[in-house]
Amino acid sequence: MDDGNRLETVKGWRRTIGFALPSMAMMLFISSYTMVDGAFISNLMDTDALAACNILMPLFSVLTGLGFMFATGGSAYVANLMGRGEDDRARGAFTSIVLFAVAVAMILTVLSLVFMEPLVGFLGADEVLKAGSMEYGTVISVFCVFFILQYVFNQMLIVAGRPSLSLALSVAGGLTNIILDYVFIGVVGWGLTGAAIASGCGALIPTVVGLVLFSRGGMTLRFRKPVRDPSVIISTCTNGISEMASELSGGITTLLFNVTMMEYVGPDGVSAITILMYAQFLAIATVIGYSNGVAPVMSYNHGKGDREGMQGLYRISMMFVLVFSVAAFVVMESFSSYIVGFFAEGSDGVMGIAVAGAAVFAFAFLAMGFNVYASSLFTSLSNGLVSALISVMRSLLLLAPLIVLLPMSFGIGAVWYAVPVTEFATLVLSVLLMLVLGRGYGFIKGVPRG
Repeated sequence: MDDGNRLETVKGWRRTIGFALPSMAMMLFISSYTMVDGAFISNLMDTDALAACNILMPLFSVLTGLGFMFATGGSAYVANLMGRGEDDRARGAFTSIVLFAVAVAMILTVLSLVFMEPLVGFLGADEVLKAGSMEYGTVISVFCVFFILQYVFNQMLIVAGRPSLSLALSVAGGLTNIILDYVFIGVVGWGLTGAAIASGCGALIPTVVGLVLFSRGGMTLRFRKPVRDPSVIISTCTNGISEMASELSGGITTLLFNVTMMEYVGPDGVSAITILMYAQFLAIATVIGYSNGVAPVMSYNHGKGDREGMQGLYRISMMFVLVFSVAAFVVMESFSSYIVGFFAEGSDGVMGIAVAGAAVFAFAFLAMGFNVYASSLFTSLSNGLVSALISVMRSLLLLAPLIVLLPMSFGIGAVWYAVPVTEFATLVLSVLLMLVLGRGYGFIKGVPRG
C-alpha cells in the first residue's frame, strides 16, 4: 500500500487517535520553542528579559500564521487531489506551494531586519525592554524561512501518510532547542541572542531533513516539476487564510495585552500575561495538533465522497475535544500556582498577578478547543471563509475590544475575563455553523442539500 492510501485506513477510535497522536506531540514540541526560551530566560536571566521576548510575539504570530496558512491550506488542496487519484498533480502542487512559501519568507526576513527598531517601538517596548527586544528579534528574523517551512513539511508528511516521521522531526527540533537554550544561555552566556539562535536551530532541523525526505523517489508525495497554475497558490492561501487570520489576530491581541498591562501594571504585568499565554499555547497546541492530524483524512474522505468516513471522524473528534477541554480546565484551576511558578519563581509580583488571573482565564479552555477544531474542520473541507469567520471572531472581533474596554470600565483585574467571554461567544457561532452546514458537507447525517 502506498503512502497516500494510508489515509483511507484511518477509521474508528484507535486508528484515528493513533494517527493524530504524532501530530499532537509534534505541535507540543513546536510550541515549546518560545515556551522553552521563556523558561530559560526567566530563570537564568530575569522577567524583564521574558517581557522583552513577549514584545516580539506578534512577529512569531506572523511566522506561525504564514506557516499554518501554507501547511493547512496546502495540505487540504493536496490531500483532496490524492483522494481523487490525481497523485502526479498533487506532487506538482506541493512543490509550487513550497517554492512560494520560501519566497514569502525571504521577503519577510529582509523587511524584519530593515525595520526592526521601529517595529519594537510600535509593539510597545519601553526603554527597559527595547534593547532586548531588538536583540532577540534580529536573530529570529534570520530564521524566517525555517520557521515557516517546518510547518509545511510536518503537515505534508501527515498527508503522505507518515505522521510518525513528522513527530520524529519535531522531537529532534524540540530537543535541539532545549539543549541549545541551556548551552547558549546558561553556559556560554549569550542571553537573548542565544535563545533566538536555539529556537532557529530547532526549526532548522525539521526543515533540512524534510527537504531531503521529499526529494526521495520512495515518497508518494515528493518534489517534482511545479505546476504553473496560479489557482494552486490562490486556493492554498484563501483556504488557509483562516489560520493566518487567527495568528495575525493573535499577534494584535498580544500587542493589546502588552500595552494594557504596561500601562496599568508595568513589566510585571507583561510577564504575567506572557506566562498565561504560554499555558494557553500548550493547551491549544494539543487541539491544533489533533485537528491538523485528522484534517488530511477529512480532506481525503471529502475528495473521495466517503460521507460515512466523514461522519465517523467528526463524532470521534467532537468527543476528543470535549474530554480534553474539561481536562485542561481542571489542570489549570488546580495547578495554576505550579504552572506559574515554573516561569516566575522568585518574582512575587509576577506570581501574584498571574495566579489571580489564571483562576478566571482557565474557563476559556472549556470552549477554546471546540472553536479551534471547528475552524480546522472547515479548512479541511476547503471552506476558508467560514473557517476564517470563526478564527477572526475568537481572536480579534470580540477579544480586541474587550481587552481595551474591560480594564477601562472595571479595573485591570477585569482584563482576565476577555478571553473566556470571547471563547464562549464564539462557541455559539461554531456550533451553529457546524449544525447548519454539516449535512450539506456530509459530516453530519442527513439528506445532502441541493
